[in-house]
Amino acid sequence: MRGRRSARAHAWSPVRHAWSSAWGHRRGQAVALVAISVLITACTAFAPVYDRAMQQALVDTLLADAAPDEAAVVLVSESSLYPGGSLDSRDPRELEDLFPDEVEAHTGAVVLGRTAFVTPATGDNPPAGQLVWRDGSCDHVRVLVGACPGAAGQVVVSQDDADNFDLRPGSVQEVGNAVDDTTVRLEVVGIYAPVEDGWWQGERITGYSAVVGGLDPSASHDAWLTVEETFTDAPLLTGETSQAGAPVLTATADVDEVLELADGVQSVADGLELGRDDVQLRTGVDELAESLRAQVALGHRIVPLLLAPLAVLALFVLWLVLTAATSARRGEVAVARLRGRGPAGAASLLLLELLPALLAGVVPGALVAIAGGALAKRLLPGRWPFETGPGFTTALLVAVAAIVLTAVSAAVRTAREPLHDVVRSGPVPPVRWALGPVEAFVLAGVGTGVAAFATGSLQGPLALAGPALLALLTGLVLAHVVGPVCRGLGRTLLARGRFISGSSLLETGRRPEARTSIVVVVVACALAVFAMDALAIGQRVRTTAAQHEAGAPVVLRVTSGDLDGLRSALGEADDTGRRAAPVLVSRDTLAVEPRSFRRVAFFPRGGPTADQWRALAPPDREPVVISGTEVSVRVSSVDGFRVSDIFGTELEVNLGLLVTSSTGIRRSVALGSLPSPGRSRTLTGSATACATGCRLVGLRVSTSQGVSVAGDLELSGLSVDGRAVDWGATGADWNITSNEDAVMQADGSGDGVLRVTLSLGGSYPADMTSAWVPGLVPALLSSGRYDPSDEPLAVTGPDGDDRLAEDAGDLLLVPSMPDDTALVDLDSLTRGAAITPDSHLEVWLEDDDELESAVRAALGDEGIAVTEARRFTDVRRTYDDTVARWSLALGAAVAPAVGLLALLVLLVLAVIGWRARARDLAVLRLNGVARRTTRRLAVWAQLPPVLVALVGGVVAGLLGAEVAMPDVTLLPAPPGVPVVDLATSWPAVLAVAAVSLLVLPSTAALAGLAVARRAHVERVREGG
Repeated sequence: MRGRRSARAHAWSPVRHAWSSAWGHRRGQAVALVAISVLITACTAFAPVYDRAMQQALVDTLLADAAPDEAAVVLVSESSLYPGGSLDSRDPRELEDLFPDEVEAHTGAVVLGRTAFVTPATGDNPPAGQLVWRDGSCDHVRVLVGACPGAAGQVVVSQDDADNFDLRPGSVQEVGNAVDDTTVRLEVVGIYAPVEDGWWQGERITGYSAVVGGLDPSASHDAWLTVEETFTDAPLLTGETSQAGAPVLTATADVDEVLELADGVQSVADGLELGRDDVQLRTGVDELAESLRAQVALGHRIVPLLLAPLAVLALFVLWLVLTAATSARRGEVAVARLRGRGPAGAASLLLLELLPALLAGVVPGALVAIAGGALAKRLLPGRWPFETGPGFTTALLVAVAAIVLTAVSAAVRTAREPLHDVVRSGPVPPVRWALGPVEAFVLAGVGTGVAAFATGSLQGPLALAGPALLALLTGLVLAHVVGPVCRGLGRTLLARGRFISGSSLLETGRRPEARTSIVVVVVACALAVFAMDALAIGQRVRTTAAQHEAGAPVVLRVTSGDLDGLRSALGEADDTGRRAAPVLVSRDTLAVEPRSFRRVAFFPRGGPTADQWRALAPPDREPVVISGTEVSVRVSSVDGFRVSDIFGTELEVNLGLLVTSSTGIRRSVALGSLPSPGRSRTLTGSATACATGCRLVGLRVSTSQGVSVAGDLELSGLSVDGRAVDWGATGADWNITSNEDAVMQADGSGDGVLRVTLSLGGSYPADMTSAWVPGLVPALLSSGRYDPSDEPLAVTGPDGDDRLAEDAGDLLLVPSMPDDTALVDLDSLTRGAAITPDSHLEVWLEDDDELESAVRAALGDEGIAVTEARRFTDVRRTYDDTVARWSLALGAAVAPAVGLLALLVLLVLAVIGWRARARDLAVLRLNGVARRTTRRLAVWAQLPPVLVALVGGVVAGLLGAEVAMPDVTLLPAPPGVPVVDLATSWPAVLAVAAVSLLVLPSTAALAGLAVARRAHVERVREGG
């Protein structure tokens, strides 16, 4: 009688068995494998997504910060004159035809134009300025009066021109041309006001109108707008040019389009070099593209090398988890091998159970990477369409390949073990500390990499892998050292009756999972420390660089050289005298008022000490003030006074006074020629510039070059407009002039007569300054500023000339100045010197809107215009909106990610081995050990490897950061001053250590408690 198979019965299926085993009996392991697969895939796929997001954000930032003329491609043709003729500039339409398709595809409508420089032929002080035609310009100005020009010779002028030069509709100006004496008639038909937009491509059409009086009067007018026929119907105008300009489509341009546009611009430049000498290319696209390429290359370097250690750690964790998972399935492998399926069949059985769980994490991992990219798009500046990046698919395939190969390797490793080891549920553990061949090979390879890293052999991008190698070496060494040490110490404590601590250490030394957790926790903590330390150091360096470049929260540059007027305005706007500081910048010298400057300026790497500030102070003397228009002084030439040249000719020697006005202008007041030897004379001079007051700077002796002057003079009775002036008649009141060409020394006994000894060798004029003017300007010098073996120390005066100086100390950084500069007192530098265009004045103040408004208003009342404003917030943004910062920002994601990996390992190891540990605790319970004791034993047994690994990880991270940080790019461009400070950021390191110390041991302890709760006496029956 034959039996009949039930209709509901099914044959044994490996697939159903694998599904049931993975998701029915080992659900915790399956979830852990999925989580690790998600993390590996997300880390690998996120790199191209984030890299693309940084590129697009960088393009938007660069274009947003670019000036209109930088974000445009402009071709300009210049006219030229030559003997016997002239050459007109090209037709703008011809210039337009020179744009290649690569440029036209990524730029807006081309704007054609012509420009010339015109000056009315009549008038006492005729204004000079530009005559401009731009195709469609009337759509980009507001016509206030009249109408836009519609015929040749018609122009519209600005409101300032109308006010300054009385130009109204109907006014006619005759302007000259470049080729003959004829004039071109220009009729004003309207008055315009500019509209602020980028259409003018950086062309400034207003702000020039001004009239300057005085001894050298001049005047300038704003741009006069006209039509093209004005140029084509007239003779060649002065400085006539034509142009065709196309703006970059900044609102829609992406990284690929900008790079393609840059290639097109380069092709235009190459074409111009081959035969169009009269055409110039003006654009900033090439520099934008260069900056873009450099920062994109930086992102390609940093992003993968920050995420790669995380991905490698995740793969290492996957390997450890798979090794533990396959070891837990040795019974199933043994059954398959005994039934004749062989190692290949056993490996297939393992893969059927493990691979589905791993592959199930690929799609979620890809989605996590895309979600991270979407989050990055929200956090990064700019607006652009979301993209995954060109390498996204490749990254996914790499992640899948790595996961599959790791799973296959783990399965094959277990399936090919000798059958007796599989039946025994694992190879016999060594009784002594020893390295297997594979472990020795890994340690040797990693140790070689660490040695190269520590000695500096790893350079550039490879050096960034150093911290991961050092962490791995530290973890491997600790894992091998902790085992025997804990076993020996555990036996010692047990012998002394310390049951819980001894058993905990003994179990730590015997459990293979302890070694695994040590390696993973060390690497995770080290990477977290390095990532957060690099993030904090980068933020500190960017802040330092921005503070140094800005100098102060707000810096206003002014046009005037009237230092007294500037001080008066600041005194009115800031009654405290501490919130706004006058500053003079003269090439490599920064002159400041210490009282206010030290409270307003940034000194990110340390400022002057109190003693250094005091050392900068000028001489404590009041100036001699001359108020009047007529100056006289009694001069006597002492017997023996000698004037001679190589021919023996009698020559006059003139005496004068040096004075400075309140507006910073230095003048010489000529008094007349010196009397003959033994004679006296009252010298008189006109000082009209001193009607409102001047400061006496010194005496000036002048004559023909090459004349020798030697002897003594006696000066007395200085008076201004008949009023006597006490100008100091002792030697202490005057500085000694002593150089290779002149010696001038004053002396006096206090009787009102100033005696001056002269020994002049032939270079004139020769000056002797009042003691109110410092003979040597005290200066604080930045690094490398002065070598005593070189020329005498000098700083740059407000007139651009060198002033002899003395070293008052060192300063690492002079705010807002390049390297090799000097910081001096403003009074010391400006006393007796003129403020010329070789220097300029600035106001440094706190970031307060009300204060800034008050300062601007007070400056306006003094007739001082603000031409430029520099703000720390704007400068800081230029450092923050860079790939260097965005790349390092990944540290904020790497740290929690490696922490999550460490948590996963601790949990997976707890899940995999919980039955064996629960059974061991149950045996102790059966032998009379109290539940409280077994619970403490379960908790304390988990802590030693975690605590040891935490300490090792923090130390490894600190050492790795110490060696690797010099190779990490922290700024978008190499700084020219020492703003980079790579000192460890201890708050960041301590924060990582504190969080790790709170989370990881707590997780291990909770896992131990969970095992202790399941340590029922019935567990003993499960066998071992």
